[in-house]
Amino acid sequence: MPTGFGGALAGRRVLELADEKGAYCGKLLADLGADVVKLERPGGDPSRHRPPRISSTSGREESFSFLYMNTSKRGAGLDLRQAEGRRLLAELASGADLVIETFTPGTLEAYDLGYERLRQGNPRLVLTSITGFGQTGPHRGFRSSDVVASALGGAMTVTGDPTDPPVRLAGTQAHIAASTVAAASSLIALLASSQRGEGQHVDVSVQEVVASISHICGIGKWLDDGIIPKRQGPGLFASVPSGAFPCRDGSIYLMVNRPLHWIALARWVHEVTGNQEILDPMFEGPSSNRMEYRELLDLFIGDMTSQLGVDEAYREGQSRHIAVTPVQTAAGVAEDPHLAAHGFFAQVDHPTAGRLRYPGAPYRHTKTPWRMHRPAPTPGQHNREVYCGELGLSEATLRALEAGGVV
Repeated sequence: MPTGFGGALAGRRVLELADEKGAYCGKLLADLGADVVKLERPGGDPSRHRPPRISSTSGREESFSFLYMNTSKRGAGLDLRQAEGRRLLAELASGADLVIETFTPGTLEAYDLGYERLRQGNPRLVLTSITGFGQTGPHRGFRSSDVVASALGGAMTVTGDPTDPPVRLAGTQAHIAASTVAAASSLIALLASSQRGEGQHVDVSVQEVVASISHICGIGKWLDDGIIPKRQGPGLFASVPSGAFPCRDGSIYLMVNRPLHWIALARWVHEVTGNQEILDPMFEGPSSNRMEYRELLDLFIGDMTSQLGVDEAYREGQSRHIAVTPVQTAAGVAEDPHLAAHGFFAQVDHPTAGRLRYPGAPYRHTKTPWRMHRPAPTPGQHNREVYCGELGLSEATLRALEAGGVV
């Protein structure tokens, strides 16, 4: 069995039957050294066609998000609609530590591959299911998407200008957050399995994840303080002041939570603009003291930032221990000297798409470092390794399975 590169999860076997809701979960584990085998329908998963796409030597365009979300994984074909495909999954699961799946609730049970069935052949197995609304409840069978989860999870309620229509979050943040929660939850379940010899079924609802991560400005604010957050443009509901402020050559994003940070900001504004009103003690203390003055304070701060360049404002704010950062374009992030100095970006050679530059490590371990140790697999790239080398099928049997569209 391949064991990655000696990372924290080396020796762990993971089977991934996941679309965009769970691909990042598998990537997080694979980049930590787990042997993650992506099982997709023969010919390739539909997410391989998701834009933006880049040209490749294969004669087809490759989805950049697919290439990024599936680094460090092996790939094999598998069609669960066929009886032989279902038999192969059960056999693979008998030797796995974890299965990640994103099917509509009840799908695996309909295939006689539900958790109770899989654990009969592997009591230590952990099954992690990532779905729009979870495995139980009145919405379990409802269709979902990243934008649906963002809306019903509350993120879109607090995002955007109050006079505009709802604004969706950039990218696929709901699915990324759900995958991150699923990865962490799976590791906890794997630890328990190692200690007790008994696996469990991890149930992740994308909607619930979105609601939980909106703690500062979402459901958490209601639970803690009985406050229903409202949209504040680029600002955060619970942080006053906060938001994007124009400079001479772009914009910065600034936020204040702690009383001492407000005092530092007020003194800075006073020094640059001569504004005396901003030093009034009534603005001091926690953000709640400044909420009703948000618009006035935004004007005061905007008067200052409009006299500064982005880099000047960023460096001066940082020197005063204020949370401030340039508002970057995607190109600006890719060229950011700070990220470059820390070696954040990583390059990976793909057999058909060439050398690609990806966002790098989300965290840094000293003894068991993170690494993208192989490119995303091509469709069925590791069929022979998985089915012949590990399940012991003959070459003739594999060719027959491929010809029949099973793998």
